[in-house]
Amino acid sequence: MAEPTRPVRETRTARREREAREARHTKRSLNLGDRGAAFLDAARSHPRVLLALALVVAIVVMLYGPSRNYYVAMRAGQDLQARLEAVTAQNKLLDSDVHRLQSEEGVEDEARKRGLIKEDETSVIVEGLSDDELKALIGEIELEDTRPWYVKVLDVVFFYSEDSWQ
Repeated sequence: MAEPTRPVRETRTARREREAREARHTKRSLNLGDRGAAFLDAARSHPRVLLALALVVAIVVMLYGPSRNYYVAMRAGQDLQARLEAVTAQNKLLDSDVHRLQSEEGVEDEARKRGLIKEDETSVIVEGLSDDELKALIGEIELEDTRPWYVKVLDVVFFYSEDSWQ
């Protein structure tokens, strides 16, 4: 005689896998508790994947500090180089003014700008807009941000600002 078969009890993991399959087929989503349990079951059944993921996260966390320091140093160097170029251009303009003022014509032009005249000349005063009215008419000069998109993204990722390195 054949032995009667006993009903097999379904394990918790098997039940969750069956429910997940049914949910995929019926297009209904699992609630948050079931999703968490399914994730834990998957983590228990694939410990190497979980270990590799944890290792990657740990490496990223450990390398963030040195990477940020490198990026801030690199961007600070770029900002300082841009400032140096601006100051160098300004110095060239000042040098040209010095050379111009060392000539007789340059001295005469500067004296006329300050309201001085020669003995045989007549002085005329022209009134125009005040400095405030002129600034309002011209408007504020805004510098265009010429950084590429990836530099803007990296500035956000590494919390870079011009004063972060000072």
